[in-house]
Amino acid sequence: MNYEEHFDQSAQIRSNHWNSIGNLHQDVITHLINPAFMGGPESPSTRQAFVIVDTPSGTIIASDGLSDPYNDFDENPDNQAYNGVGCEFYIECNENLGSFDQIKSSWQFTVAYQAAQLAAGNPNIASIIEENMYVSTELYHCTVPASFLNEHERVGVLLGLSSKQIPAQLELTLETIRLVNVTLLTKEELDYINANGSEGRMEIAKKLEELPTAGKSFLERKSVV
Repeated sequence: MNYEEHFDQSAQIRSNHWNSIGNLHQDVITHLINPAFMGGPESPSTRQAFVIVDTPSGTIIASDGLSDPYNDFDENPDNQAYNGVGCEFYIECNENLGSFDQIKSSWQFTVAYQAAQLAAGNPNIASIIEENMYVSTELYHCTVPASFLNEHERVGVLLGLSSKQIPAQLELTLETIRLVNVTLLTKEELDYINANGSEGRMEIAKKLEELPTAGKSFLERKSVV
């Protein structure tokens, strides 16, 4: 298959997957002007979009394009084994976020967006998560309450937690990709990880995995430290 066929089939597989989990919105969140044209990170096919899925237990916002084949697929043999960076990122909410416009302006979308931007700028992100199981990082420009921000105005997230309704992998046309959960951390949890390194990260991850709401991000969750 050529680039266009891999692109179309991979997109269809992702759509079918999200439709099997909940109600996939017809509209996607995307840019009027691609941020890659303004100095931002470039997605594999240059397409940056986000899908919305409503389930009985809440809304899911997921990146859609990080696992597109690279746009030089037909000319570059080095990229012919990869569905982009090998993953898509999602945030799982414990409530229905409402209308399309409400979702676009939600703090949940800003977290999902910034996590996906991070991945677009790091083509090795899937292997980093596989090697470490969980990855903690800090994101800029997320519209969470100030109590979640550190002294640098960044919010912490944990990548790679399990979800009770979303599998960790999805087989596309070129490879099996990771579906990476993005979980919002409290400031206390972020501070604990920064103070205790990989051991602290694993401890926080284990405690979060044990919660009935594991994998879900919401502001009311109490800190596990």
